Amino acid sequence: MLYWLPRLAVFLLIGVVLGLGLLPATADGLANTMVAVLIGLGLFSLTVHIFPPEHF
Repeated sequence: MLYWLPRLAVFLLIGVVLGLGLLPATADGLANTMVAVLIGLGLFSLTVHIFPPEHF
């Protein structure tokens, strides 16, 4: 069940960004957003590697 946490965090981040209109207007803001998304995807990949869905 833990492998859903990073996916849920990414969906919540996307929902907040789109819902509140928090899309960054500068290149620095866009870069920070992309780094956060990549970290979330990396955490998801790590948890799927550690806790494969077919075993739990």
